[in-house]
Amino acid sequence: MKIPTNSDVFKFYRYTPSVAACIIFIILFTVTSTIHLYQLLRTRAWLLIPLVVGGFGESIGFIIRIMSSKQAPDYTLELFIGQSSPTLLAPALFAATIYMCLGRIILATGGQHLSPIPVKWLTKFFVAGDILGLATQTAGAVIMPQGTLADYHMGSNIVIAGLAALVFSFGIFIIVSITYSRRLQATPTPLSLSTPLKWKRELRVLYISSALIFIRSIYRLVEYSEGNKGWLLRHEWTFYVFDAVLMWIVLVLFNFYHPSHAEALLKGGKYSKRMGMRIVGIEMEGLGSGGSRDTCVEAEGGILKGSAVREQEV
Repeated sequence: MKIPTNSDVFKFYRYTPSVAACIIFIILFTVTSTIHLYQLLRTRAWLLIPLVVGGFGESIGFIIRIMSSKQAPDYTLELFIGQSSPTLLAPALFAATIYMCLGRIILATGGQHLSPIPVKWLTKFFVAGDILGLATQTAGAVIMPQGTLADYHMGSNIVIAGLAALVFSFGIFIIVSITYSRRLQATPTPLSLSTPLKWKRELRVLYISSALIFIRSIYRLVEYSEGNKGWLLRHEWTFYVFDAVLMWIVLVLFNFYHPSHAEALLKGGKYSKRMGMRIVGIEMEGLGSGGSRDTCVEAEGGILKGSAVREQEV
């Protein structure tokens, strides 16, 4: 049977979507994502590509939401799914960048032995979980618009499974990152004491952004679990407060505290300071003949010694 959108069994929206709110968030997400694109191109910290893609995805979602709202009261399923999918999937891309950032911080502080999960597996483990959750949510989003109520319910259940996987993965990640931070503060490594990386601040940014994505994922999990007639789907403000605002804060946090510093310290290159207004270049210096093996860390692109770096504004 076709989805009975003219009954109380299923409705695309249980309210009239606010065009003004959409315009505000299109502007907010486009501005922060454009800054991120600039920072990405200047620093070449390619681990931030998922973050940038997700940011522009949020903007696209709100643009389609306006298009969908113009169809009232005869909404179409295609635009309804088109506006919900980008905002549903973007946080999984943010999470992928956050996972990679923790691996870089561990390497830049020489604390591989303090990580609860071996560093060579850490990023792979969490990104694999993120991809699984993202792929599951995408599969659900593809099934939902097939045209029948059964398809919609099946797709919704698959999306719930994907969100649950993301929440589970993120929960473990938060435990791992907090454990590493406590171990490093209890027994600092020589490199953590000499590195120019402000790793405590970097970890705090990861904590805050992870908590925001975790809260948002819980919200989405409850929203889909309640079904189409649930309380959350009847109140548009919940979507903006517990999803859009939180994800915008995540992007802005990374604008101000750009995670390219650890990447530059590990491989040489550039990092962004002061919201991209200042780009600093780092040149790696080889270890001297008296270089101590326990005060350096081997990274993918070379060897980093705590004081063996030169910085200059570029």
